[in-house]
Amino acid sequence: MTRPERFRISRPLLLFAISCSLLSPAVPLHAQSLTFAWVELGDGGKTIARIVVTDPAQCPQIFIDAVKHPMTLRQPVPAGFRPACEFEIPSGAKRAAMNSQPLILPKPDPDRVVVIGDTGCRIKGKRVQDCNDPAVWPFLNIAAGVEAEKPGLVIHVGDYLYRESPCPAGSEAMCGGTPAGDNWDAWNADFFTPAAKLLAGAPWVFARGNHESCNRSWRGWFYYLDPRPWDGACQEYSAPYAVKMGAFEAVILDTSAIREDDLDEKQVAAYAAELNSLKPEKSWLVSHYPFWGFKTDPHGGPPVSLTMSLQAAWENAAPKGYDLILSGHVHLFEYVSVDHGRPPQLVAGDGGTAMAVPIQMSMKGAQIRGASVVASQSQQQFGYTLMTWAGKIWKLELRNQRRDVLVSCTVPDSSASCQGSGTD
Repeated sequence: MTRPERFRISRPLLLFAISCSLLSPAVPLHAQSLTFAWVELGDGGKTIARIVVTDPAQCPQIFIDAVKHPMTLRQPVPAGFRPACEFEIPSGAKRAAMNSQPLILPKPDPDRVVVIGDTGCRIKGKRVQDCNDPAVWPFLNIAAGVEAEKPGLVIHVGDYLYRESPCPAGSEAMCGGTPAGDNWDAWNADFFTPAAKLLAGAPWVFARGNHESCNRSWRGWFYYLDPRPWDGACQEYSAPYAVKMGAFEAVILDTSAIREDDLDEKQVAAYAAELNSLKPEKSWLVSHYPFWGFKTDPHGGPPVSLTMSLQAAWENAAPKGYDLILSGHVHLFEYVSVDHGRPPQLVAGDGGTAMAVPIQMSMKGAQIRGASVVASQSQQQFGYTLMTWAGKIWKLELRNQRRDVLVSCTVPDSSASCQGSGTD
């Protein structure tokens, strides 16, 4: 079996890369392939297959219902990146394969959806996470646990690349030899290698996080993961779009550029207009920044609400048709219910990046713009959120990397009905 080419790494990271290869799907790869093929969803019913290769002249062929088609090189290829090939799979296709790898096509009305976020290994200045210790950076284990759930859809709520700085002197045991910056090697280390099996095992929806904003790792985001055409430029605000799978719908809102701690009237107007631009029906809203999440103070102060501009935009737009908001950014699990008919907020920022200080108190009664918190749940533990359709409601479960259930809730019921070890 031919394995994907890996980045140049030190011995600890080499062992890590080998462990990832052993977890990869047991299918042959073309010699030019650096990743397994993955399937992602775009606007409306678009289904896109992509793969990263070594040579821009060697895009593989894709078989759709036994008919062979050439893939297209995604251009322009950014400097420092390996080329990606893509193909839009026609609606109604029953089977697809590439390099003898069957592709998992989306099915209508998925009844098992996994939400993950904030998955990379933090290396920024003196802030260093141990990328070689799976107990400290467990994204590989989390991805394996998610793959074992056999989800019909994986939603990543943003922040893929955290290796922003070279490994500092004195931290070689934790990150020596690691790549850094917005380039293929760092994207491969932080996302494509640990997520290899999961990427091939389910259709994906990708949201853009603040780590993929125009002053950070935007090239890898737009080139590899954004489902729309690419022109080589960064867009500060990408237009929202809706993903549809039968009656299931998720609206993807790019909030990567939001001013986290300030009320910015221009952003309020822009996001209110975007919220008004779509007319969802029983949809989920996917936004990297939470609308009513809480962040903690590492110095011990009380948790505070963030993203006042998003809250003001909601108040101005008063959108209808959303049953749940899915977000990340805060490196915790949170499930927050608010009044005035607003949908509950899931924060799934616990996918692997160093955890935030825990919320050790109930946020009940806390004020957000135009509403107040009815109940809240929080947990500081690495994991993922499994959403299972139960006929009339969704069952929400926070699971750790061993797949143990830590918190169980029903959506869209209040978080006061949740069971488990979270704060309430």
